[in-house]
Amino acid sequence: MKCSSCQHEQPAGNFCGVCGTPFSQVEAASPTTALATVETPNGAMKNVRNYWNDSLRYIRQPLEAFRTPASGFTQGVITLLLYMVSFTLSLYFLLNSFAKVFGSSWLYTGDPFGPSQSLPFYEINSRVFLFSLAGVVISLLAIVMVTKLLKYPFCVKTLTAQYGALLTPLLLVNVISILFALSGTAAVTLFLLSASMFYALLVVPILFIYHQGLSNRSSAHVFYGSIGTSVIILFFSYFFWRWQLIEKLSELQTYLEGIPF
Repeated sequence: MKCSSCQHEQPAGNFCGVCGTPFSQVEAASPTTALATVETPNGAMKNVRNYWNDSLRYIRQPLEAFRTPASGFTQGVITLLLYMVSFTLSLYFLLNSFAKVFGSSWLYTGDPFGPSQSLPFYEINSRVFLFSLAGVVISLLAIVMVTKLLKYPFCVKTLTAQYGALLTPLLLVNVISILFALSGTAAVTLFLLSASMFYALLVVPILFIYHQGLSNRSSAHVFYGSIGTSVIILFFSYFFWRWQLIEKLSELQTYLEGIPF
């Protein structure tokens, strides 16, 4: 039997041994039925309700994320995007509150007593979003590398779906941090964002590899696989932020050279 989701072949069974897709649903679905399916407003609302219900399930029971099949790929991608957007907005609102308190005109004119104004929305949010996207990509890349190195059953859709499901509780943390950022509570906002980023980009990938090792009964490699995941993430993150720091220092040097003394 061959799964249409991840192309895994197995002699028998009701579910795919890699991604968990039911074979009964695969056999029942025909091209005619797929072509005849039309997205309606009721169908869209049903998808929203399903996303909401699944998200609540992952928040109440986070370990259920490890049972997410490849069919949850879309929900996983949406959760990852929402996580990055919420992280970006919470950080922007925090920086904007600082700018209003200390006077954002100082950032542009050097006058600390000038009128304050809001920070540029698109310029700051686009950069923060790209930074958060880079972090998520590095974490996913580390999971893929260690999974293939340890020869665990591998499916990109299942991996993305489960990683997104594992970040659902942290998405809620980001939403809460947005509320604190809007209220100007800097300490709580920074704590929530730091914890969210630490767990999402480092702890969750380690737990993912650890769970994969236990599920595949390869306990001999699970410790080193988990440690290797953290090393890969820190390695790529170091070079990424080092490159960004060098670029920003170069821009600062160019700016300072243009100021007459």
